[in-house]
Amino acid sequence: MCLVTKMMRDNSYMYTNNPFLPKVRRLAVNDVIYRKLSYSQAALKYGTGKSTICKWMKKADSDHRVFIETIPSRPHHHPQEIKPEVISRIIELRQRYHRCAPVLHEYLKREGINISLASVGRILKRNNLIRKPKQVFYGKGKNPHRPLSSFPGELVEDTMHVVKYDYSRFYIYAVIDTFSRFAYAEYRPKVGQDNSFTVIQKAQDYCHFPFKMVQADNGPEFRNNFGFSLQKQHIQIRHSRVRRPNDNAHVERFIRTIQEECFKFKEPKENTANRIIKDYLKYYNFERLHLGLNLQTPAQIVSKVVS
Repeated sequence: MCLVTKMMRDNSYMYTNNPFLPKVRRLAVNDVIYRKLSYSQAALKYGTGKSTICKWMKKADSDHRVFIETIPSRPHHHPQEIKPEVISRIIELRQRYHRCAPVLHEYLKREGINISLASVGRILKRNNLIRKPKQVFYGKGKNPHRPLSSFPGELVEDTMHVVKYDYSRFYIYAVIDTFSRFAYAEYRPKVGQDNSFTVIQKAQDYCHFPFKMVQADNGPEFRNNFGFSLQKQHIQIRHSRVRRPNDNAHVERFIRTIQEECFKFKEPKENTANRIIKDYLKYYNFERLHLGLNLQTPAQIVSKVVS
């Protein structure tokens, strides 16, 4: 028995990747047509069943030199497959909010769409809508002790972000409460200790809860007079460690979110920056679902604790 015949006998009734089968099917059809073999004789020669020869005859092309390719046995549809409109909705939400699968899953639940979280992740992956996770290296050593955030205002991080425009600079201050993630941001043409303290006052008025501690980096706009002004308001100040950006991880991530969602990775214009930031803060604090808050908004967290 030849090798091809043996492979035919083993795989004649199931899907196979055997590269010789398309040619074997054509040879069997040609034997029936030109050599006048019966279906039984062809089946015996090629080690398969008579019904298989019949199927090959029906699939054969009018030009009998063409191989009869293997057709995958995978069905085109499934009775429990996800509807195309649901897939389109998931893609639409991803492109609108640029959020991860758990957040999109929560949006779909609120819209009454019943789908599993794993299915949402698979749909995003199939459509190349998931960013590859970054590899993080954790060095040796432990972080120094820092106050625990168990109430809004107990630890507030404050920093500024420089945006370059034609070799000139303007600045965006960012303030975020590490407990509730309630945030505030403001455009400033210049930085300084007075400007830093003014931003803290405006942020405290905007958040409607008192600040107990402010953590800032070691920039000159957060020293001396800035610290004295905070102490007069009974607000403690804490500086992050040098060359340790993870100490201000919450506000660094908030700045990145502003770049991604507020300015869409575009260079903001000075005359419209504050208006755009103000509109975005309404969405960020009162509408945007936060993954770190168990898919709640910062305003919901503040209302539960303060009320």
